[in-house]
Amino acid sequence: MYSDIPAHAYQFNFANNPNWSRFYAEGGEIHEYLKDVAWKYDVEKYVRFRHRFESAEWNETDHKWIITLKDLETQQVKIDIADVLLKGTGNLNQWDWPEIPGLHDFQGPYMHSAKWDETFDWTDKTVALLGAGSSGIQILPKIQPKAKRVVHFVRNKMWISPVGVSKDEPDNVIHTEEQKNLFAEDPGAYLAYRHKIEAGINQVALVTMRDTEIQKHFWTLCQASMKEKLKKKPWLYEAMCPGSAYPPGCRRITPGPGYLEALVEDNVEVVNTGVSRVTETGLYDDNGDFHEVDAIIYATGFN
Repeated sequence: MYSDIPAHAYQFNFANNPNWSRFYAEGGEIHEYLKDVAWKYDVEKYVRFRHRFESAEWNETDHKWIITLKDLETQQVKIDIADVLLKGTGNLNQWDWPEIPGLHDFQGPYMHSAKWDETFDWTDKTVALLGAGSSGIQILPKIQPKAKRVVHFVRNKMWISPVGVSKDEPDNVIHTEEQKNLFAEDPGAYLAYRHKIEAGINQVALVTMRDTEIQKHFWTLCQASMKEKLKKKPWLYEAMCPGSAYPPGCRRITPGPGYLEALVEDNVEVVNTGVSRVTETGLYDDNGDFHEVDAIIYATGFN
C-alpha cells in the first residue's frame, strides 16, 4: 500500500535516499529503506525483536528504571534495567479486532490492516473492506484492479484532499532514472527538492486554521474535486462528502491517491453502514443485508 506522506520527506535527515521509486512510496519500499539504514549503522545489535514492552517502574533507591518485557517467541517475562527510558511506541502500536459478533467464525482469509498477510492474493476474489480511515483509503486502490468485487463499508462522511500532502506533486508520480541519478549525483539539488516538499507540507497545515480565507478556499476545492471524481456515481458524493457539516481538517485528511477513482469502478460496492455480525461465509450490514465474500480486510484502526 502507498504511504500518504511524500517519501523524500519520510526519511532520516542523516540517511538520504535518492532512489525512491515514487513520490508516495509503498510500504515494502519504506521497510527496505529502514532495514538498509539499520544495517548501515549496525543498529540490530541493540535491538530485541519480538519483545513487547509491558511496564516500567522507577526505583528511587538505585535511581534506575526497572523494565518488564515479554519475549513473544517463548512467552518468557524478562527484566531489564536502564538509567534512561525513552518510550517511543506512539499511539498506533496496539491494533485490535473490532467488536463484531462472529468475527472469528469466518472461514475464508481475514486480516487486520496492521497485521497484513503477505501471502494473501485478492485476484478474482470478492473482498470486504471495512473502514475508510487512512489505511482503508490506501488499500482500496491497491486491491480494486485485480479483485473480482470489493464490498467497501464506509460508515462516516469524510474529506478527501484534491492535492497531495505536498501541493507540488499532487499525483503519485513515478521518478525516472534521470531524476534519481540527479538526486544521487547532486546532493544540493536533492536537498533543495526535499526543502520544497517540506515547505509544501508545512503550508498545507494552514488549511486547518478555522474560518481563514485559505481554509474556505480549500473547502471549496475539496467539494469540487470530490464531486468531479465521483460523478460516475453521483449518490456517492452525497453519501460521503461532509458538505457544510464540518470543514476539512477536523478529521485526519488524506490525499488518498486513486481512492475516489476506485470507488466509482464497476466492481466496487459502497455500503454506508457498519457490520452487525460475521458468519462463516460473509457479513450482515446494519440494515440486515447479507454480503457473501471470499475474504475480509479490517482497516478498523487501533486501541
